[in-house]
Amino acid sequence: MKYIELELTLSSLEICSEVLQSDLCDIGFDSFLDKADGFFAYCREDVFNQEALNVLLGNFKANNPHICVSTKFKEIEQQDWNSEWEKSYKAVLVEEFCYVRAGFHPEMPEVKYNILISPKMSFGTAHHPTTYQIIQFLKDEQVYGKDVMDMGTGTGVLAILCKKKGAQMVDAWDNDEWAFENAKENALNNNADINVRLSDASNLNKDYDLFIANINRNILLQDMALYAKHLRTNGVLLLSGFYDSDVDALTQMAKANNLVLIDHISKESWAALRFIKK
Repeated sequence: MKYIELELTLSSLEICSEVLQSDLCDIGFDSFLDKADGFFAYCREDVFNQEALNVLLGNFKANNPHICVSTKFKEIEQQDWNSEWEKSYKAVLVEEFCYVRAGFHPEMPEVKYNILISPKMSFGTAHHPTTYQIIQFLKDEQVYGKDVMDMGTGTGVLAILCKKKGAQMVDAWDNDEWAFENAKENALNNNADINVRLSDASNLNKDYDLFIANINRNILLQDMALYAKHLRTNGVLLLSGFYDSDVDALTQMAKANNLVLIDHISKESWAALRFIKK
């Protein structure tokens, strides 16, 4: 399968880079790679919509006239992207609790949970604040003996961590074929017995004690009722993948589904929320 690589060069990074990445997710871009003056964005060729991209960039430029944006496009093969990602991949240490690394990084035996990740095209390497924050939540979350769902699993890193922490059963779903294959590979490399499936929330058919969804604002709002329906009473829902400005909308939707907010953390304007079902 081929991908479209969009290279964006910005005269000012600040928060605008993150805003653009979030908006690009909404029109099918699923992976990003930072550079000094902007970032690369990747979209499957069969999903890419030039008209939607033109509207998105036009709106961004209209709302941010002080920022100059230039773009370049090229078509790439899967293997080319894998190689570039691996070259840029750095290990991530989360509070001396979890160390997420690639095969070419040395282990840190002094850290309780070492997770080996080959990211490829999948989201979820702990570099991004959203994944990092869910790992922070999982540090203090009671996982042992629980049934867990990791919806939108990406690389599978969160599902793998839950299994390493003693979860009884872990389902790890993603509707992207790349992520599905990558999560299976990473689970195998970490000797983690998790159930990886190419699927989405519409196919939920059992209940969980812990439900994780690190996706994006629109999908979280769309599927919140399904998450709540398949979360057991007193079960925990961990959400991330959105900005601080989205917290009110997500909290209101959660409240409408008998979910009570008990924790809210923030990192670089990205938020993560912890709810309990009552």
